[in-house]
Amino acid sequence: MFITPISGINQLTELANQMNVNETTSGDSTFKNILSGLIENVKQTDQVSQDDILKIAQGNADDLHTITINSEKAELATLTLVQVRNKILDSYNELMRITL
Repeated sequence: MFITPISGINQLTELANQMNVNETTSGDSTFKNILSGLIENVKQTDQVSQDDILKIAQGNADDLHTITINSEKAELATLTLVQVRNKILDSYNELMRITL
């Protein structure tokens, strides 16, 4: 029995590909690109969710299940970004506590 993969897995694959560091790429730009990608993903999913809310308000929504899925995607993207931010801050604070 073949199980079709969830389309959101592609985003994780793209993120994993971004995390692979090339020898010519510095760590700062890779880290910056990953964070920029996460922030851009949150912006895009939020925009799609806002457009769906507008469609509901105008009465142009045909499939509520897609709107619900897009809303959950936006929420999950935001929560993921918040958790990444928290981990970055924890790491930074841990580094600041190290005495030389």
